[in-house]
Order: sequence, then C-alpha cells, then structure tokens
Amino acid sequence: MIKCIILICGPPACLKSTLIQILQLLFNHYQILNLEFFCIKKFDEIFNRKKQENIYNFLSFDDLFFNYENDIIENESNWKLYRLLIANEIENYILSRIEKNSLINLKYSSQILNRLYESLKNLHHNSILIIEDNFYYSSMRHRYHQIAQRAEIGFAIIHLYSNIIIALERNQKRHISKRVSNISIENIYSKYDLSNDDLIINTTNQGLTCEHLHQILQRIEQACNKPEQQLNLIDNNEQRRLATEINQQNIIYQIDQKLRKFISKYLKEEFLNNEKFQIINEKKLYAEMINNKRQIFLELIKHKLILFNNNEDIENLFEQFLKENI
Repeated sequence: MIKCIILICGPPACLKSTLIQILQLLFNHYQILNLEFFCIKKFDEIFNRKKQENIYNFLSFDDLFFNYENDIIENESNWKLYRLLIANEIENYILSRIEKNSLINLKYSSQILNRLYESLKNLHHNSILIIEDNFYYSSMRHRYHQIAQRAEIGFAIIHLYSNIIIALERNQKRHISKRVSNISIENIYSKYDLSNDDLIINTTNQGLTCEHLHQILQRIEQACNKPEQQLNLIDNNEQRRLATEINQQNIIYQIDQKLRKFISKYLKEEFLNNEKFQIINEKKLYAEMINNKRQIFLELIKHKLILFNNNEDIENLFEQFLKENI
C-alpha cells in the first residue's frame, strides 16, 4: 500500500518533464538548487515536512517505452493495450496481489514490466507515486482514479497546459532527439480533455513559477490527507468489464500480429511479380496503402462490422477484404 497517486498530465512541450526534474531535485535534498532558496518563503512548511515523511517515486511513460515507442504507437489498439497492461500491473503492485495478468501478451511486455517493477520496488506505506504522461483522454486518468479508490489512498490530477503556439515554439527548441512532430502535438491538443475539477497550471506566459510549485505541493498534501473512498459499484461489474476489455484487446492484438506476417509475405510476392514495383517509391506507397487497409480492417473487427469465428482463416478474410477495397 502507498499513500497517494499523483498524475502529471498535459500536451507535449507544456513543461511536464521540467516539473518532474524540479520535484526530483527538491525531494532529493539537492543543495545546489537556487529555486529552493527563492521559493522557501512560499512553501517552506510543506516542503520541509514532506522531505521527512514521504518517499516520492517518479514514473514516466517515456522511460517505460524508451526504444520501443515507434512500435508501440504504430496503431491505437497496440498503444491502448500497453497502457492497460501498465495500469493493471500498478494496481496489482499497490494492492499486493500475487497474481500476474496473463491475458495480455505483447511484444515488449516483459521488458516494460521489468522497467515498471524497478521503478516501483521502493514503494512503501508513506510513498507518493507521481506518474507523468500526456493522459489526454479522461478515461486514461479515470483508470488510475479507480486504483486509488480500490486502495483507498489519495489521488490528484495536475494538468500542465499552455497555448499551442508556445508549445510548438518550445518543441522546436528541444534537442532534435526529443522533439515531437507538430502533427502529433496538434492531434493531442485537439483531443485533450481538461477537467475543471483538477489543478490546471497554465505555463504559457511565465513557464513554471514559485507560485505554481506552491499550488502543486499544496494539492499533493491535500490528496495525501484525504484518501479516496472505496466504491462498491466498481468491484464485480468493473472487474468483469475490464476482463472483457482485456480479452477483446488481446484478440485484436493477435489478429494484428498474424496480419503483419501475412502482409510481409504478400508484399514480397506483389513486388516480385509486378513490374511497376521496380521503382522504390512505388513500393513504399503501395506498402503504406496496404498497412492503412490493415488498420481499417482491425477497426471494423473491433466494432464488429466484420464478423468471423475462431475456425475462420483471418489471412484469407483479409486477402478478400483487400481484393474488394483496392
């Protein structure tokens, strides 16, 4: 059991990583940080008390997905599955459940879970778990609220937000290895679901200020002092719903793996037998089009607009789909 879960959310380039770095410096007693001196009058009482009482554990999805992110975000079903896996394992860990989640089988499951367990290994009853990610859908955040309710621990959501123009400018100033595409940033902004019930920190004009840090530390303290209440509604029905969702997502993932192997073989045969594919650009465009058809096919299955049974050959079904749609 831990004391509290804090979600640090927001679109790219809104200073989430900067906030995490500042909090790490503060909570790890770094004496070189001038910020502590300048802000001491504003949050001395909260800061000094928390340094003695609590252990802060920081968990970043970027760190968990490092070197695997391109594969993971390639399609939305895959992306959701990994996040579901992580949330489930965090819940198991916090509630000291021995059983492991055997329904989700993903390419990088073992590597990512090893990183996750390494990040969680020092948790204890006074720990505060701070998780950083975009969390732009409210449903992503709701899953962790449920965990806090089941564990009857504190919970808070802190949004870092800014004008999209400023976010794009900040993104361009990043090291090239850490930049996010403008399209991705614009996409997240278009989907981002802010809630007025949460703490919203606007970093547009002044970035992160001492007053912002004061508000954030106060919100963390409030969450620690007011644990969430267990809701009877989320027990059996929610567990069944989650089990069904996991099973459905896993089926989609297994189908996707079969289709990828089929497409690899299919493209080799097409390129070998068709003279127009002697031009490299033609090969690239055709491969992109086929993979787009794979995404559409998966979405149709997911929404039960294409039905099949377990005995049916999914590769043949997809090949027929290609013939009808190319």
